Amino acid sequence: MIFSRCNSLNTYLLGTATVAAIIITIPTEATAKTAQQVAEIATPITVQINSDLGDGSGVIIAKNGNIYTVLTVNHVLEDSTIKYSVRTHQEKDYEVIDVINLQTTDEEPDLAILKFESSQTYPVAILGNSEQSVIGSQIYVFGYPATGGLFGTDRAPELSPGLVTSRPKNRPEGYTLRYQAVTWSGMSGGPVFDADGRVIGIHGQGEFGFAQTNSGDIAPIKTGFNAAVPINSFIRKLSDVGINQSDLILDDTPANSNPVSTINPQSSEALYFRGITYLDQGDAWEAIANFNRALEKEPNSPEIYFNIGIARSLLVNPHEPITRGPNPIKDYTKAIELNPGYADAYYNRAHAYYQNSLTYQHIKNQKKANQELLKAIKDLQKAAELYQQGGRVKAYQETLDLIEKFRDF
Repeated sequence: MIFSRCNSLNTYLLGTATVAAIIITIPTEATAKTAQQVAEIATPITVQINSDLGDGSGVIIAKNGNIYTVLTVNHVLEDSTIKYSVRTHQEKDYEVIDVINLQTTDEEPDLAILKFESSQTYPVAILGNSEQSVIGSQIYVFGYPATGGLFGTDRAPELSPGLVTSRPKNRPEGYTLRYQAVTWSGMSGGPVFDADGRVIGIHGQGEFGFAQTNSGDIAPIKTGFNAAVPINSFIRKLSDVGINQSDLILDDTPANSNPVSTINPQSSEALYFRGITYLDQGDAWEAIANFNRALEKEPNSPEIYFNIGIARSLLVNPHEPITRGPNPIKDYTKAIELNPGYADAYYNRAHAYYQNSLTYQHIKNQKKANQELLKAIKDLQKAAELYQQGGRVKAYQETLDLIEKFRDF
C-alpha cells in the first residue's frame, strides 16, 4: 500500500489542537484579491533565510523600533551552532540577532521566530483566522525556492496558488492545514495566504510521501500534497515568545470568497478537486471515479492522470503483479506522454516498476524481476535529469541515492 506523510492514511504528519478564533478585528471591509494583488502584498513581507544549513523563507509579523520579528518553521532554524542571515525583497542582508525555537517535540508545531535589526521600513503581515480556511478554500504559498540552479541569496520569489484539501485535527508537528500546490525546497517557512491576502499558515512540508513494498521496504513517492502550520497555532504560543497580540495585525473578518464546492460538481476543475480531496482522505475508489469524470471533460490533463496513478497505487496488492490488478504504470505513462517533462511521474512510475520487480522475485520469476528493475532505474535516471534541470536539488540527490539502491538490489 501507499501511505504519505501528506495524507490521512497514517500519522506521520502533523498535529495541533483546534485553536479558538482570533478576537481582534480590523475594521475594514475584506475584499478578495487577485493573484497579482496577493503577490504584491507578499513580496515586501516575505524574506529569505540563509545559512550553511540550507535555504528557507519567513514572513515579517511584527516591528518594535528597529527590531523586526520573522515567523518561520523550526526546521529552518534548528541548528543553534550556525549563523543565520535574512535577505529582504530590497536585496539587503541582515544578521539574525535572536532565534527562538518553539518546537521541542514532534507533537508541537514546527515553528520558530527570528529577529533582525534594520533602520529600513518594512511592512508587517496581516494575520488571518486559519479556522476560516476550509476544504476548497483558495490559498497562495509564497517563498524563495531553490530552483533553476539558484540557491541562497540568488533565489527569486515565487507565488504558487492552490486549494485546501483537508483540515485534519491531529497531525505531528502541527501541520493541519493541507493543500495541493506546487512548492519547492527553499519555500519552507514561507507564508500561506488566503484569498484576501492574509497569512493563515506557515508552509513547511510537501511534495512527497512513502510507498511500502511487500518486502517491508519504505520508498518515497511524489504526491503534490503540501501542508502548513495554521497561523492560529502560532497565536496560542504568543506567551512562549513574549509577544503580545497588540504587537500583531490581526484580522478575523469573514473571507470574501467562496470555496470550490465538492457538492454535485459539474466542471472539470470541481471534479478534479473532489478527486483530490478523496485522495487526501485515502479513499482511492472515490478519487478515481471523480478523476475519470474530470477526464471526460478535460481528457489531456497530465495532472489528472498522475493523481489517478497515485490512487491506483493505494489499491495495489503487493503480493500480485501490477499487471493483474490496478495498474498505476499506465496512468503515469499517460501523464508523461502529455507532459514529457513530468519528473514526478517518472519518479513514481519507477517505484511501480520496482514494486513489480519485488513481486516477480517473490514468485521466483527472476527474469521478469530484472526487466522491471531495469525499467525502474531508467525512469529514475530520467527523473534525476529533469530534477537537475529544474534546480530541484534535494529531489535530484534523493533520486541519485535511490538509483544506487536499486542497482544494489
